[in-house]
Amino acid sequence: MRKSRRPAARKTSSRTAASRIRGLRRSDCEHLAKLELENTETGEVELVPDYCGMARLYAEAVASKRLPTNRLLVAAAERYLRMLGMAEDQANDFYFSPIHVIDYCRFAERLRHFEPGSWEFTQIGPDGKPDPRIILEPCQIWIEAAIQGFRRRLTGERLVSTALEIMPRKNAKSLKATVAALFDLCCGGGSAEVPIAASTQKQSEDTLFGDIIKMVNNEPELKELYGLKVTKEAITRGDGRIFMLSSQGERQDGLNPSLAIFEEGHAGAKSVYAVVESAFGARPNALKRMITTAGYRPEGPGYDLLLEAKMVLEGKVEDWTLFAAVYTLDPDDYINPETKAVDYDKLFGNEDLIYKCNPMMDVSLDIIKIRTDVAKAKRLPDKRREVARTRFNLWIGSGTSLIEAHVWAACKRNIAIENYIGRRCWIGVDLAQVRDMCALILLFEEPTGEIVVFGKFYLPELSDTASNPEISDYLAAWHEAGFLELTPGPLADHDRVREDVEAFCDVFDVVVVACDPHQAHNTVKHLWDGNRPVMTYPNTAPTMTPPWDDIEGRIATERLWHDGNPVLQWMMQNVHGDRKGNGLILPRKETQNSIRKIDGAVALCFANGCRLEPGNAKATAPEPEVIDPYKLRGIIGFEEVANG
Repeated sequence: MRKSRRPAARKTSSRTAASRIRGLRRSDCEHLAKLELENTETGEVELVPDYCGMARLYAEAVASKRLPTNRLLVAAAERYLRMLGMAEDQANDFYFSPIHVIDYCRFAERLRHFEPGSWEFTQIGPDGKPDPRIILEPCQIWIEAAIQGFRRRLTGERLVSTALEIMPRKNAKSLKATVAALFDLCCGGGSAEVPIAASTQKQSEDTLFGDIIKMVNNEPELKELYGLKVTKEAITRGDGRIFMLSSQGERQDGLNPSLAIFEEGHAGAKSVYAVVESAFGARPNALKRMITTAGYRPEGPGYDLLLEAKMVLEGKVEDWTLFAAVYTLDPDDYINPETKAVDYDKLFGNEDLIYKCNPMMDVSLDIIKIRTDVAKAKRLPDKRREVARTRFNLWIGSGTSLIEAHVWAACKRNIAIENYIGRRCWIGVDLAQVRDMCALILLFEEPTGEIVVFGKFYLPELSDTASNPEISDYLAAWHEAGFLELTPGPLADHDRVREDVEAFCDVFDVVVVACDPHQAHNTVKHLWDGNRPVMTYPNTAPTMTPPWDDIEGRIATERLWHDGNPVLQWMMQNVHGDRKGNGLILPRKETQNSIRKIDGAVALCFANGCRLEPGNAKATAPEPEVIDPYKLRGIIGFEEVANG
């Protein structure tokens, strides 16, 4: 056990006193006096850096906006400083423990970089030579102070149980995760169990788990001190282990993690995250830690956790057990205010934006390399989204996606369909061609002018779509959460959709049920026979452009509300389209055979089209019965021949 004997002396740095600074570096914290740390067992005293002082310094620079960043990180820094104040109150449920922060950081700074040519060569040791030891930067120390420092007052256990870090590529994400895994195994106490979660076995082997093996093999003193053993499957210490966990492996029913690490959670499998999450609870000090870059698509555990973190950081939900550090840009930095689309000239034309979202700029990142990537993206439009994702950490979709993830997410409201019983309603129905997904959209109007959208979705459980490995994890998770109904067999169950439509007609004041004219013949006939207000809506550019333009404009101004249904969210981000010279546009999939569906967006257009321009819908009275003349008069001449 160690204890601090002297607090840090606080001074004012000329760098941090500046009105605007690009980055806060370790060298800017030299004015903080070191602490004397006493080993209570040996009585030895050691001088250590004031890690907690550096963490506070960084949080203050971010919260005061002297260090340019984004609103979510400002909120996280403000929350950290507020928690420090709360922790001083003896009546509060948690306190702050500097010694836990010091122990973690000291462990990290005894390790060495393991890749030749890495950024350790920017650090010079006392002998004037490159120093391979890890030196934590203030941004890294702040994150660890927030995760390790806050403790439950009654038990002393770590308060944070879920930590999310989203930052651009090459900001030392793997290094941080490697240190976290080794610290838990070596210093966590008890039998540590640290799964490295990945969507595939190859991903876990090639990335983080492989890095941990390299780190251990590069540290013979570490192996000897803690008795670490390394195999292809695990790194072990006594009964503790660090091991790989992927969706391709067997389900870990006996899993009891002390620390679970999800690297690149934007591409992670929902099934793996669900397995790990269900195993938490047995250890009060257990921690789920996700370190990732932004992804192309709003699906997967990384994006789900980002939405949860936004709710916490924006003050909509109180959860002191969740920590999030999101290094990205604000929409104002890169969105065209008129078109609501990404303005790449704006994004790539201001070098300050690179520093704004890359906390390790000029440490682990080379500005010349990033300038080269940005210059290439300016010349080659097909490279723009990749550079925006990896260098600026933006979730901006792929291809020519018409709805950006962040814009749709901003329209989520705390609403429930039960609150609209008896209200006027427009229903849109897009039925599948046999083995695909069906969508049912309900649209309501608010007195203040907003439209409110709810969705129901159906998929044959034995269809090719349901078993497609690219999206099967998401489909299974949505079904388990009640957002997607899996119907028996391999064929789309149109009767099940019709039953729900009829049920909705009984509880809402349904103006119209608008169906796709190409797939809904039987459904339309049954609804017509039941005196339901059913019509067909042509799926053509002239009829789909007005409702889509209205939807797009409402999303941009948050005048369309939804309840956060993840299936509808996924479908809206899958919508592509090119506007013709005459201004018309037809929402479509990215490619004709794409597995990523847009049925919910199409059904929403049907419903909104009937709301805006009822004349575009067509009456669906069944065609008059064709009377077979042969049944009335027989075949001319046949009777005479028969009687002859």
